[in-house]
Amino acid sequence: MKTNYDKKGWRVILILFIYTILSIKLSDSSRATEIKKAQPPVNGVAIVSLDAPLRVTIGRKVNVEVVIGNERTSKVTTILTVTCPTTKQQIGREAETLQSLSSQKITYSWNTRGLKEGTYVIRAELEKVPGETDLDDNVRGK
Repeated sequence: MKTNYDKKGWRVILILFIYTILSIKLSDSSRATEIKKAQPPVNGVAIVSLDAPLRVTIGRKVNVEVVIGNERTSKVTTILTVTCPTTKQQIGREAETLQSLSSQKITYSWNTRGLKEGTYVIRAELEKVPGETDLDDNVRGK
């Protein structure tokens, strides 16, 4: 003959079992998050500098100089894209191969013919290389 105490006992055991399973899963996921946070960022490529004249005459060509760098000890290839987001123009785009721990200056000529007097933004961006997690230095604007 079963009593109410037996039914309550099974409920308590079931609740404890479920609580234990949930606790294990939560601690495993928080441990995984801690491991991800503890891993240092992986460097790759970077925009070292972006230079263009602050004042130009509309209709003339403007030189846009970008220095890109390889922060790795192995050769890498990435794609450099330089744009003017204000006009949605692409100033230049090409694949660049950099030797280990090196930098390279690339100069594009931007034709300003047809633009109106105003303020324009220039943006340079490098595509990430395999395994790279530090992406903050892959973009620069001026």
